[in-house]
Amino acid sequence: MTTAPATAAQALTGLARIRPPGWLADPMPADPDALLVRARQALADDHPGVDGRVSLVSARYTAAVFTVHRPPPQQSLVLKLHADPAAYAAETLAYTLLADTAPVARLHAEADQSRSLRLEYLPEPADWTGTHMPAVLAERVAAVHTASLRLPGEAIEALAAFTLTALHTAPAPPWITDPCAYGDVLAAHLDAYGPDLVPLGHLDLKPEHLRRRPDGHVVLLDVESVRPDVTGLIDLITLPAVLRQAGHETGPDRALNLYLEATAAHGARWTARSLKAALRAYAAATGLESLHGLDR
Repeated sequence: MTTAPATAAQALTGLARIRPPGWLADPMPADPDALLVRARQALADDHPGVDGRVSLVSARYTAAVFTVHRPPPQQSLVLKLHADPAAYAAETLAYTLLADTAPVARLHAEADQSRSLRLEYLPEPADWTGTHMPAVLAERVAAVHTASLRLPGEAIEALAAFTLTALHTAPAPPWITDPCAYGDVLAAHLDAYGPDLVPLGHLDLKPEHLRRRPDGHVVLLDVESVRPDVTGLIDLITLPAVLRQAGHETGPDRALNLYLEATAAHGARWTARSLKAALRAYAAATGLESLHGLDR
C-alpha cells in the first residue's frame, strides 16, 4: 500500500526539472539584514509615499517577501522582490490576468526597476474547521484555472499565443519529457474548455495560502508560478495532500469529484473518464511518479 503524500511538494515527486543548482546569476541575498536594506531601497525608489516598519516574511533563492506595517488609517501591505527578471514578469502577468477574474490577492502596484510588487495584506488565515472547506478550495482553484474564459477582449488578444489552440500546434516546452503525451493533455483540455482557454496552473497550494478578507471572502495567495504551459492538472494532483494538511482527509475520488463540480460550474465539460485520461497523459508527459489514486 502506498503512503499518501504529506505535502503538495511530495505529491509531485518526479516532476521534470530543467534548472540546475546555481542557475540564477544574481540570487537574493542570504543575509536577512541585506534583504531588509533592499526592501527599504525598493520602497524609497519605486513606491513613493509608502513607508512603515518592514519585516521579512520569507526568503528564497529567487524572491523575498516582506510586510510593510503601517499605522491606521493606512493599510499595511506586502512587498515582494524578485531576483529573476523572468519570474517577476510572469508573476506580474499572472496578477494582471487574474485581477478581475479570479479570487486572488490584489496587486496594487509593480515596479520594473526594483522588480517589486506591492500586494494586498491579508494576515487572517482561512478557517479550515468547516466541512465545506474542501469544496471552497476546489472552487477557488477552479476559478483560477478558468479565469482566461472571463477576460476582456483586449486581454484575450494579448494572450492569443498561449491559448489551447496555439499551444496545441506549437512545440512542446523543453521541460516536457514526452511531447506526444503533452499533446494528449492539451487535446483533452480542448475538449473540456474549447480553443480559447489559456491553461493556467501551478498555484503553489498550501493551507496557509488560503486567506480571509475582512468581509469574509476567501482568496488565494501567491500566483507567481501560474503558467500557461503547466495546466491546472498539477493543482488537482496536489489537492488531496493540501486538504490533508489542513485537517480534511479527502480521498482521491472525493477530490476528483470536487474538481469536476467546481470546473463544471465555471464552464468546463470534463467527465470523470476524460479527466482521469488527462491525468495519466500528464504524468507521462512530465515524469510524475504517481497520481495518488486520482486516475483509478
